[in-house]
Amino acid sequence: MKVLLAPLFFHSRFCKHCARIFYRQNPGSWIGIHEFESLPPLGSFDTNRGFIPDFPTLLMFDEFVLDGDALDRLKQPGTRLWLREWSELIAVLESEGSLMVADVNAAAGARSHERGQMLRRDLANPQRWCQAMGYYNDLVGRAQQLLGDSPQEAQNFSWEFDPDAHFGLRGEDGEVHDLAVVLEDAGESELQSHRDLFVTALNTLKTQLREVNSCITACHELGVAPIMWAPYRRYLEEKLRLHPDPSATDIQIAGHQFFEVAFPAYAPITVRAFAKLRTDKRIKALRAEILRACQKGELLDPQYPQRVLTELLRLEQNAARVRRIAGWIATAIGTIPVPGLGIATSGVAEAVTSGLERKRRKPWHWFYLISDGRGAT
Repeated sequence: MKVLLAPLFFHSRFCKHCARIFYRQNPGSWIGIHEFESLPPLGSFDTNRGFIPDFPTLLMFDEFVLDGDALDRLKQPGTRLWLREWSELIAVLESEGSLMVADVNAAAGARSHERGQMLRRDLANPQRWCQAMGYYNDLVGRAQQLLGDSPQEAQNFSWEFDPDAHFGLRGEDGEVHDLAVVLEDAGESELQSHRDLFVTALNTLKTQLREVNSCITACHELGVAPIMWAPYRRYLEEKLRLHPDPSATDIQIAGHQFFEVAFPAYAPITVRAFAKLRTDKRIKALRAEILRACQKGELLDPQYPQRVLTELLRLEQNAARVRRIAGWIATAIGTIPVPGLGIATSGVAEAVTSGLERKRRKPWHWFYLISDGRGAT
């Protein structure tokens, strides 16, 4: 599957001229979350490593499409040390020939009439998007809070939803109100402050939906599937809810569950480990197993990895037994005083044994792949 590494904002939120002046006067700094508006989903932030790519998700896809401006920034990060691992990752993807460049903004701006129709259909029932909007506001609010206005002050951050967190706008009553709750009230709340904020909530919803619809349009134009930043996840899930085939979002979730829930010890955590796994011919078997296990709901079953390991241990014990028998036969035949026969029979026994082992292990090649990726078997 080919996917678009979509930016956080499809529509510019900050003057590029002002941004250039800011960066010239403040090297090694960023302008809050607006720093990332043209960049692909960067993964989690670590104060020591910067942004760490979501390797398990990226491992699930064959080819990637990236905006030209984003590629330039990632290949030459300069003082943006927080993009160092992304610069290394881009080099790997380019060496594979799996990275394509496109004018994503132009693709997103196409089909204006269809995008207008999409937005009108979406707004026919604004309350349908309450949960998606709450999810978006929570993740963006936490990002602004923890990443702040300077990489030197930023804290470790991952895109995880916190249902107890509330980010919103301060009303005329002096209280902070969750715009998703205001939207759900549909302008008919008993609270005057919620009625006053309803138009603001509706306009915020429009902005977020325009971003998602622009991404969908860009994907149609480019013939790819979307990988968007985490805040948009619930919007995409709702829009793709009735689609019969697994979406890129479904595959992202599967990769996350496989490596972070079922087999966390085997997750690639560096560009080098990621590159090693990507070049292995068994990668297709791994992807197929991840999707199969996800569709069966096994990835959240704590017994799933135990069943896999139990079956592999049984196979290894059987393989060891076959090796012992083959070795005993080879040794016995080797006592016959026929020149060269002992060596030949030992070679045949070894070939038969390795052939049997390959046949038995074939359905489990994906596991030997991730074991090798960790550096052990």
